[in-house]
Amino acid sequence: AQSYALHTASFSAPSAMKTEMDAGVHSLLKRRAPVQAKSLGLRGGDAQSSWNENLELAILFGIWYWGNAYYNITNKRALNALGGAKGGLVWIVSTLQLFIGVLWVLPLWLSGLRKFPTMSAQSVAEIFPVGVFAAGNHAGTVLGLGAGAVSFAQILKACEPVFSAANEVVFLGDVQTWQVYITLIPIIGGVALASLKEVSFSWLAVISCMIANQCAALKAVVGKGVMKKPWAKAMGAANQYGIVNMAAWSVLVPIALVLEGSNAVSKYNAFLAKGAKQSDVLFNIIASGLAFYIYNEVSFMALNKVSPVTHSVANTLKRIVIILASCAILGDRMTIEGAIGSVVAVGGTLLYSLAKSKYGGGH
Repeated sequence: AQSYALHTASFSAPSAMKTEMDAGVHSLLKRRAPVQAKSLGLRGGDAQSSWNENLELAILFGIWYWGNAYYNITNKRALNALGGAKGGLVWIVSTLQLFIGVLWVLPLWLSGLRKFPTMSAQSVAEIFPVGVFAAGNHAGTVLGLGAGAVSFAQILKACEPVFSAANEVVFLGDVQTWQVYITLIPIIGGVALASLKEVSFSWLAVISCMIANQCAALKAVVGKGVMKKPWAKAMGAANQYGIVNMAAWSVLVPIALVLEGSNAVSKYNAFLAKGAKQSDVLFNIIASGLAFYIYNEVSFMALNKVSPVTHSVANTLKRIVIILASCAILGDRMTIEGAIGSVVAVGGTLLYSLAKSKYGGGH
């Protein structure tokens, strides 16, 4: 409106004044241009590209949330049908889920729909440990989900920042400020409170989820250096996860065969005889495997497009969505202490992420 008024006035001004005013308008517009361009699109440079990126992020986060909730539900149903964590085929299930991911990504590479990642022997050796810890995280989580309620396992998984903080000090020498460490108190306290009168409390669930948390922390520590390497960046987020998933699957195969392979068929037939439907079992294993791969790949892609704080906030809200979904769909019951503890613990993970972002990345 200001520039329009100036131009209108210039039509009736004398020639010298008109020249001076036009120069002023030109200077004003020149100063405003960078601000206007920035306001139109922080990432894309114009309104249309900014809108497109916001839409893409909304789709990525939607798939991430849906996939994570759907995975937890179908995974729990598959585990329930196959005996749970005690005496069931939990290692077979966790291995098959990763194998479904391999079957998903291989055709994309072989058909050319996705660029096939080229890796040297050295790069394979560098990324393989990330796959080892990813395998431990996945198997530990599946064991925890099989031993207790989904909601309880998610509360236990909220302890992950505690393990991350400890491992960063031990392996990276990154010591955070006291403002960061103090946020670990509500996480630990919330988990402890939620566990006091947990209906599905199981020490196997606690131990398994803590092992999963430790493996997740080690995966982050190792992956922090690996994923910054030029060859890893050149692959892109989707291919990075594809390789890590394949490595994790190769780690779990021999473990599953040793622990459950010898009597897997007899146990499977026994569970079918007890009333488990083969079509339901196969569907839930395949569905959980696909959902697991897709939501993790999308999470990798989303992390590359937003700040770590935004990703942490989204991850916190995701855990709440899973807890609510498990209560609504699977019928998980929570005590008052469990509900309060879960809110405190999950809220603590959010505070940890915000504090870590504000007070630095360690020294």
